Amino acid sequence: MTSRRTVLKTGVGLVAATLLKVKPVMASSSENTLLRAGVGRSNVNLTDLLPIGDFTGEHDALFIRALLLNDGQLSQAMVVVDLTSLALSLVADMKAIVQEITGIPASQVIIIASHSFSTPHIPDTTRGDSLSPQDKKLIEAYCDALRIAIKQAFSGLVPAKMGAGAGFSRIGVNRDVETASGWWLGADESGFSDPHTGVVRIDGRDGQPLAVLINYAVQPAVMDASRNAAGGRLISADLAGFTVSHVETYFGAGTVAFYLPGAAGDQVPYLQANRHVSGTDGKPARKDVHEAGFVIAEMLGERLGNEVGKVCSAIKTGPVKPLALFRKSVSVPVVNFSAKNAPTGPLSAFRYTPAGYADMPITLMRWGDIVFVCVQPELNAVTGALIRNASPFPHTFIVTMADGAAKYMPDKQSYTRFTYEARSSPFAPGAAEKAAAFIVAQLENIKEIAG
Repeated sequence: MTSRRTVLKTGVGLVAATLLKVKPVMASSSENTLLRAGVGRSNVNLTDLLPIGDFTGEHDALFIRALLLNDGQLSQAMVVVDLTSLALSLVADMKAIVQEITGIPASQVIIIASHSFSTPHIPDTTRGDSLSPQDKKLIEAYCDALRIAIKQAFSGLVPAKMGAGAGFSRIGVNRDVETASGWWLGADESGFSDPHTGVVRIDGRDGQPLAVLINYAVQPAVMDASRNAAGGRLISADLAGFTVSHVETYFGAGTVAFYLPGAAGDQVPYLQANRHVSGTDGKPARKDVHEAGFVIAEMLGERLGNEVGKVCSAIKTGPVKPLALFRKSVSVPVVNFSAKNAPTGPLSAFRYTPAGYADMPITLMRWGDIVFVCVQPELNAVTGALIRNASPFPHTFIVTMADGAAKYMPDKQSYTRFTYEARSSPFAPGAAEKAAAFIVAQLENIKEIAG
């Protein structure tokens, strides 16, 4: 009999074949009737702070969304923040706010960035007096929104049921493209992408969706580096925002939807506003359609949202047991790396300089037969798909940008191609494979422990 660990070695071909057999719905249920859930949502008020860096205006609002769960013995919180990434200091500040309001320990709270590329950057909050007045106001705006969302969720806890399912969407594409000068950024339809669309539905007392969690492997980056015709940039929750907004509208005012970025290190939306092209001299260039890109973002968000709505509508919810959260770490190889030396074009050769090992934190959040694998670095899509298919749980969600950020953790092939992700990674070749094997082993352990 083939073990789950063997699945990790079967390669991209088997993963792709497996994904094509995805069933639209698989429901979850068990014996516990004590589950209570609450949701909250608050926009981040940035009106008085503009302009912020390159951002001269706001196309659509940024939000913080919060989900609280309690099974009578354990309480957990999941928060999704409309930011590109989260500094560890901001994660700590936000967990402290959640604990202050709800009493939920920081260890039982997970903070996730939606990973939109059209949001302001929040610096390390521990810089204190060295922060600019605008930075301080920006941090305050996000923390204020979090307090509102958490208070809504805490005051709105109701008896709940839960279920999970999966669908199929092709709004993402592999962004690693081979050029005459080496691998660079673009859209490669022959490259591996993961169309799996994971959905969790949590119903309230009335049987209507209280929360809808969406897990998909694409960077919500339709508007990445796009500027308006006047030369400025517009703040936007981008594809993630349009997707959750569509789902929330689909089900009505009582529903809060959450975009959980999947293993999307090498994945971008099928169409982008400021797309990568080859210039007349053969060198990499970009073409920007400016504000028209928001139409693309809305259309792709609608398409993904429609698939989520279809899957969610068919999910049968039931009691769930147990709630659990496990924090682990694995030692992985690293290289000498500086984020200041970002790749600017393709290369035919590159040297990765080993720099020993570092611990990679991993959080496993379990809700019955649903499990979330939460990590800081952006995994490539093939790694996420391999973990999911090797998992002993029927519903496994790979969530990146969780409790901080750690750049890219590509698969081995990416390193041999000298891709953007490989040259932008603090991790050495083999790190992703070692992390994946460790994660699957831990999933097997917690499945055996809790049953």
